[in-house]
Amino acid sequence: MKRLAVGFHEARFFVGVIGVVIDSDARVLLFRHTYRPFAPWGLPSGHVRPDETPAQAIVREINEETGLVAESERILEIRAGRRPQRLDVWLLCRATGGTLLLGAEVDEVRSFALDGLPDLIAEQKRFLAEYRAALLAVAAARRDQTGSTSG
Repeated sequence: MKRLAVGFHEARFFVGVIGVVIDSDARVLLFRHTYRPFAPWGLPSGHVRPDETPAQAIVREINEETGLVAESERILEIRAGRRPQRLDVWLLCRATGGTLLLGAEVDEVRSFALDGLPDLIAEQKRFLAEYRAALLAVAAARRDQTGSTSG
């Protein structure tokens, strides 16, 4: 009887994080990235370090790139990334404070209505379109909780 040797290799994935920071007026926080001239505006994003969770990673990335403080509320979806062996974790976030300090990667931060988004990379544009109804519901729930029209 022949034996078949099967070698298993440790799977290695690059795990990206994308934050959807939405306020009670259904405005999405976007960063104008200095390194992406073809579609500079985009959602906060980055990668997960070995010692952190996706939620910790997106909070860190938002703070490192802008000085803003955010909290990650929940995972919206996990998708295969644009490159092989990449997973992207999309997270719903809320801005909670901080002082805006722009750095080398981001030269402007602005909130946009879902109906008035600038040109985004296709993947982010598709995601926001697919999740539009859910994001509007999140904004409405936040308004109901706070009784305000911002935050």
